[in-house]
Amino acid sequence: MTPEEFERQARNEGYGATKRVEFAALSRSETHTHDKISFVYVVEGEFILNTAEGAARHLPGETCLLAANVEHAEEAGANGATILVARK
Repeated sequence: MTPEEFERQARNEGYGATKRVEFAALSRSETHTHDKISFVYVVEGEFILNTAEGAARHLPGETCLLAANVEHAEEAGANGATILVARK
């Protein structure tokens, strides 16, 4: 999938505008939740989504979904990560 395909799919599925988010190398956010579904596309680097089910690793061109109100922490690999995220 390309970034353009991701944005098109997000619009077609009723998600809001996409937001570009960059993570520093080896960074990890505090555990938190979002009140909306998150649809994520990895632009660069390695994006790791940590939930109670484990640490799912995603590479450029890959997408993932995170249900609303799921506790999670976002993490970046050794070279950081850049993602696009859309929520609904």
